[in-house]
Amino acid sequence: MVPVSAHTGFGIEELLDIILLVAEMQELKANPDRLGIATIIESHLDMQLGPVATVLVNTGTIEKTSAMVCGASYGKVKVLKDYTGKNIKFATPGMPVLVVGLSQVAEGGDILQVVS
Repeated sequence: MVPVSAHTGFGIEELLDIILLVAEMQELKANPDRLGIATIIESHLDMQLGPVATVLVNTGTIEKTSAMVCGASYGKVKVLKDYTGKNIKFATPGMPVLVVGLSQVAEGGDILQVVS
């Protein structure tokens, strides 16, 4: 347990250190050589881009132009951006990315799957 405060920022560095330590001790790994699976963190409708989703890649790789399904929504990855807003060609496990190309706005917590 690590005491933290989002209000003051107390303990954030220690929390990050503990997360990395636990991940290393448990040897957490994901296979980047399979079709991507990600969790929707947030999603909204952008007037210029259409439905936009911020996702966290759980396993596999999401590539630009990949076909994807998320609940009742589907589409092809048109835009893939990293957390800094820079366009990228692919996203590997553990990466938070912005995905554009779904047919409708997805719900937070939904699972996005890349399909063949």
